Amino acid sequence: MPTIGQVASYLGVTNRAIRHYHQRGLLPESEHDLSGYRRYTPDAILVLALVRIKTLSDTGIPPARIEQLMAAGTDEFAASIVSIDAETQQQVRELKQRRKRIAESGEDDPRRRWARAGGGGRFAEKVL
Repeated sequence: MPTIGQVASYLGVTNRAIRHYHQRGLLPESEHDLSGYRRYTPDAILVLALVRIKTLSDTGIPPARIEQLMAAGTDEFAASIVSIDAETQQQVRELKQRRKRIAESGEDDPRRRWARAGGGGRFAEKVL
């Protein structure tokens, strides 16, 4: 049965992450061998993989990208997460720009200008 280090390497996470899963109750405690090392059964490894997949899925990462991340080594995984974060930040900037343009386009609406100038009523709504 693999050790915590071997499982962490296989899944592309740190030993600390696996210990965190134990502390949070996401993963049952593993058996310890005679030398005190944690040993993981295939079922425990599957649970760890599922926790990782669920975590990635909950962030909105598409399944095809999750598949790539699950196959990646630790360094490649970390670099991919940095890249995904940069992409997300760019999307946020684009959405903020879009919201700004939407707000600005509403200010140029002639009906809005008419209402600010004291006009209004049903006649103005029908004409404009």
